[in-house]
Amino acid sequence: MLDYAEAEHSEATGVEMSNPPDVQRTLDHCMLTIKGAAEAMADDMHDAAMRLGAAGMMLASASNAVRRRAAQLTSGQTRPEPGPAPGAEGT
Repeated sequence: MLDYAEAEHSEATGVEMSNPPDVQRTLDHCMLTIKGAAEAMADDMHDAAMRLGAAGMMLASASNAVRRRAAQLTSGQTRPEPGPAPGAEGT
């Protein structure tokens, strides 16, 4: 792991990271950090995809229920309702 105090001290004293083991260690740390971040992002993306899929299924289900209800209401309006005809109350 990169020691920030050591890095600040190196910068303050003008010492550059020219030691190959230091460079390799820093590179390895960077690669591990990048790999960890990529795995975390993949997990987050998988979770987001699962949630999005569930939301899509709920939306499709709700849309289907609305269509069925609208069809019931529409078909109910076209059928004549039983009972007296309009204007026939006083006869």
